[in-house]
Amino acid sequence: MDDKSLLTEKIREIVLEIKNEFSDIVITIPASIDWSEYKKEIDAVKDGSNVMNFKISNFPKRTKVGRKCYLCYKGNIIGWMEIVGMREKEFTCSTTGKQFKGKFIERSGPFNYIEPIQTKGFQGFRYFSENN
Repeated sequence: MDDKSLLTEKIREIVLEIKNEFSDIVITIPASIDWSEYKKEIDAVKDGSNVMNFKISNFPKRTKVGRKCYLCYKGNIIGWMEIVGMREKEFTCSTTGKQFKGKFIERSGPFNYIEPIQTKGFQGFRYFSENN
């Protein structure tokens, strides 16, 4: 990206921030995943030294690094983690050994539990609202 494009993107971010148009997002963890196993991954990133990846087809336009990524599990939004990156990459999962390639939302830091909010699961991501 050239300097003009970087400046244009930075101005866009500032305008969105002023308008408060950046949103948190929600992702669904498949019900087939055992929470105790998933919790091991969450614990491995709680100090911020590693990241958890969630594959998406397109990057969210109305969120950014530093916003919250809420987790929906078995019909409830149960907590959130901080978004620390959004990258296109290829990697091997250190937990499962599977190889992945594509666009990913990266999360890290502590998992912050909330009072569960009932909602239906979905694929991809959604922008968070109190009405989920």
